[in-house]
Amino acid sequence: MRDLSDSSKRPVRVLLVDDHRVFRDGLRYDLSTEDFEIVAEVATGKAAVVEAARHQPDVVMLDLSLPDVSGAIVCAEVLEHAPHTTVIVLSAFSEERTVRAVLAAGARAYLLKDRQDINLPETIRRVLAGESIVDPRAAAVLLRSLSRPEPEPPKLSNQEVRILRLAAHGLTNRDIGLRLGLSRHTVKEYLSNAMRKLNVTSRVQAVLEVSRYGLLDGSGMGDNDRVLERPA
Repeated sequence: MRDLSDSSKRPVRVLLVDDHRVFRDGLRYDLSTEDFEIVAEVATGKAAVVEAARHQPDVVMLDLSLPDVSGAIVCAEVLEHAPHTTVIVLSAFSEERTVRAVLAAGARAYLLKDRQDINLPETIRRVLAGESIVDPRAAAVLLRSLSRPEPEPPKLSNQEVRILRLAAHGLTNRDIGLRLGLSRHTVKEYLSNAMRKLNVTSRVQAVLEVSRYGLLDGSGMGDNDRVLERPA
């Protein structure tokens, strides 16, 4: 969390992460005051981690619908490489799995893109001052989930989890097979088995589901499963 007592010395440094240029343009316009400085704009999760590590921004404005890596993975790795950064999510999704995953990964705020009454500069200042802000609709989804019994963790094999981690990074079945020494058909079978156990019908849903149990966070990744390689 940034100490706002230094706000007179330098602007809040912001990294924008969204694959829609028009939306990034809107964010840049909203933050076009002397109090904020856009240090970089990127359209992919991998680029977000690279730029966060390079610039060490005060704030990362993170969209979850990225073409290469799941939002929860991006959030976790941004915070690993830039631990003093505050991640604020701006998403079109308010599903329980999505909200849970990204908050568990360390996001400090979860905002929905269709809100027209968000004062973005003020919201950022509040979060930097220590508040955690969740859109009321996303919060309601989480509150409703509290009344349900907590499900048992999925009984996935180590190989299934390893494959889901690589799938979360946007690797194709062929690329996953090359990484793990498996055929593309075998990777597809592992993914199908994992989706059946998780009761989901797509790779994205499977990644979001297992992230709820911490299976995709930074602490559980092997050295070959990261968006960025660790230095030798």
